[in-house]
Amino acid sequence: MLKKIRNLDKKDRTMYILRFTLTINIILASIKYILAFTLPSMWFFVNALFLTVLSISRFFSIKDYKCIKLSRGNSENKKVGYKNYIRNGILLILLGLMYFFISVYIYYKGTKTTMHEYLTYLVALNAFWSISLAIYGMIKYKKANNPILKSVKMTNFANALTSIVLTQVTLLDTFGPGYDLSKINSYTGMGVSIIIGLIGLSMIIGIKKIDY
Repeated sequence: MLKKIRNLDKKDRTMYILRFTLTINIILASIKYILAFTLPSMWFFVNALFLTVLSISRFFSIKDYKCIKLSRGNSENKKVGYKNYIRNGILLILLGLMYFFISVYIYYKGTKTTMHEYLTYLVALNAFWSISLAIYGMIKYKKANNPILKSVKMTNFANALTSIVLTQVTLLDTFGPGYDLSKINSYTGMGVSIIIGLIGLSMIIGIKKIDY
């Protein structure tokens, strides 16, 4: 198996890894849905929904890459790649808006996530995984002009941001001073939502800068 992966070219190896991480993301999203309804927790539900949408987006990115591999027309490849990039940009804008309005809702309604400490550590571990994956993609594919790879890189970064918010929520609610910290968490959620929306907007505006 490892020999097979090493023999793949750089882009094919990346897509192979993406299929693996897609499976992990689906498992993580399922676990977060379970926690969202058993704790219960609005933040876990939002994070699970966010991860689900990005997993669907990643599935279509892998599918688009396969279409490019099978196609011999360069113009058709560009069309598929740019369409994927724009679609992910619009998706991040919509997800940013969703995250913002839910953060505002939580600001006014309040919410508290009560869980065992070991679950808090697992959430932090998940955030570390998401952040590491995002940083790896940012460094490794910094100069890559493939729009599909760039869109995956951007969505990984957006997912890492929401994981940071969820980690803050669980840490503050578990080890906080005992009063409602919803407003602090909501402020962080609003800030992250704005960043995610701006990332999506920059993808749409900067599409012409990608020489593919």
